[in-house]
Formats: sequence, C-alpha cells, structure tokens
Amino acid sequence: MYKKITILFSLLFSLFAWTESEITPEDLPPWLKPELLVHIAAMNMNEDQNIEFREALKECLVSLQRVVQREIRKGGVNIPKRIERGMNRQYGEFDKRMKESLSEPQYQSWENYLEGLKLVMAESARGR
Repeated sequence: MYKKITILFSLLFSLFAWTESEITPEDLPPWLKPELLVHIAAMNMNEDQNIEFREALKECLVSLQRVVQREIRKGGVNIPKRIERGMNRQYGEFDKRMKESLSEPQYQSWENYLEGLKLVMAESARGR
C-alpha cells in the first residue's frame, strides 16, 4: 500500500512539474518568434484570413525546404545563388497569395511580417 501511495505522489509531483514548465521564445519555431507575432496580431485577420495564412505559411515553409533539397541534389555550380533565387520565388508566391486575401490596411503589417520572416529564416539556416 505504501509503495502505491509513493508512486501516486511521484506521478502527481512530476505532472505538476511538467505543467509548470514555460515555453521560452527560444523554444518557438522561427516563424512564430515574438517579434513576428506582433505583426501577425497587428494584421487583425478574420477567421478566413487566419486559415489562409496558416495554409499559405505551411506551403511556403515546405516549398523552401524543397528548394534547398532540390538544388543540393542537382549539384553543379552556384548552388547558394540558385537556392536564394528559389527561396525568393517562394516568398514571392507567399506574398501574392496573402495579398489576395488581405485588405489594404493590413498590407503594411503583412510586409513587416514577411521581411521579418525572411530575416529569422536566414538566421535559422545559418545557425544549422
């Protein structure tokens, strides 16, 4: 009986410790850094725009990864330049897709987010 109570208390205390842990900005993925979340909040998107944003962001991030993999697999010369051009194309498609769903007053916050995204993604890539 004493053993069961000890195990139960151990589980409870570990559960409390686990729920007490905090998420720090360093734990967030690059596209959700606090400096970018400010711009997302400033856009004040409605539900449809939020859905479009999530889908477009996911597609952009997957496409960025594919660009890098494809260019490395192809090999040859000027790989960094080809990767940069491919990534710029993907950011351009992301920009175009989002501007179709955003209204004029939201553009400035969107452009701030996109520029910040490019910076944090480049920093993240350099850190690997």
